[in-house]
Amino acid sequence: MIDSAQALPLYHQVAGVLRQRIEDGIYPVGGKLLSEDELATEFEVSRATIRQAVGELVIEGLVVRRQGRGTYVEARDPGVLQQRFRGSLGDLINESQRAKTRNVDVAHDAPIPVHIAEALQLDSPLGTIVKRTRIMDGQPFALTITYLPPDLGKTITPAGLRRRALMELLMDSGISLSSASQSIRAQLADVDVGSQIDVELGAAVLFVERIVHDTTGRPVEYVRSWYRGDRYEYAVTLDLAVDADGNPYRKLALPSGRVRALPPRRGRRGPSRSAARRSPRPAARRRCAASS
Repeated sequence: MIDSAQALPLYHQVAGVLRQRIEDGIYPVGGKLLSEDELATEFEVSRATIRQAVGELVIEGLVVRRQGRGTYVEARDPGVLQQRFRGSLGDLINESQRAKTRNVDVAHDAPIPVHIAEALQLDSPLGTIVKRTRIMDGQPFALTITYLPPDLGKTITPAGLRRRALMELLMDSGISLSSASQSIRAQLADVDVGSQIDVELGAAVLFVERIVHDTTGRPVEYVRSWYRGDRYEYAVTLDLAVDADGNPYRKLALPSGRVRALPPRRGRRGPSRSAARRSPRPAARRRCAASS
């Protein structure tokens, strides 16, 4: 469970496991954690390591030490931002309005990574980059970097972003938003992410990438966000649609009706031609309509 060969300190690994147990309800609110001796035996580490790991949870407000009685799980912080979606851009805009921003930086005619420029269908890898830290109740919970085509980003200013969400500013400029595709996965915080959202180097964060399109199908923004796992939740409501005959299960395997082959990873060689011939079908990823 705990690997001394990993770059992460042992106490940080232990704290991560304990944190997950609290999130999963294995240690319920008001419940008592195992003693330092018991945890040290379970994780095969020293008591000092356990004490440091629990101290990290105390700082985060997840547990409280009670003199002579032990360590207990605290009630969940009501300041956790919970995003709930039913697959509409309206939900996304409404949720964006709840958060404030700080450390806003806007760069025009800035170099954009080539793969992002291609996703935005730009002739050259130059555009507007908007970087800001999103906060709630004075606490940071996300770092967001947005890439915009130069003609759309030229009207964006730091002052405007402190008053309104970026998607609202785009709509104010006459852009009619239509749809978005989004992917979510876990990442480890690097130095920049950690410094912006106040987490340690290597802490687990939720990484979200999103491409938003207008009504003509043109991609108008490419968004990358890193969220703190202890201050952010992402929940999606999934509806089971029925077909023309009223059968909700006939097309259950393809809920969105769209499948896209995964592109080859950069820096890796693709499969040989003989391997491709042996494969019955290309690797595919299902797109869920509710993830927009």
